[in-house]
Amino acid sequence: MIATLDSLFDEALSLSDDNRLQLIERLIPTIQSEPSLEADQVNEVNRRIKEIKTGTVKTIPGEQVFHEIEQSLASRRYA
Repeated sequence: MIATLDSLFDEALSLSDDNRLQLIERLIPTIQSEPSLEADQVNEVNRRIKEIKTGTVKTIPGEQVFHEIEQSLASRRYA
């Protein structure tokens, strides 16, 4: 199962930003909500999706984010 999830994740990363957002929008309603997922959280997700779609915010590729995290952690190790 993990290999399948990893391969799906890798495939999703190869999609354009718009297609990844569409995938997320289609998947979110299929998740059985737990009481801990409050309406405020859903509203926040929807707000952020709208900001990305309208270009109010710019997305950063996941690879870049992980690279920056690795750099930050490495600099702290050697500080």
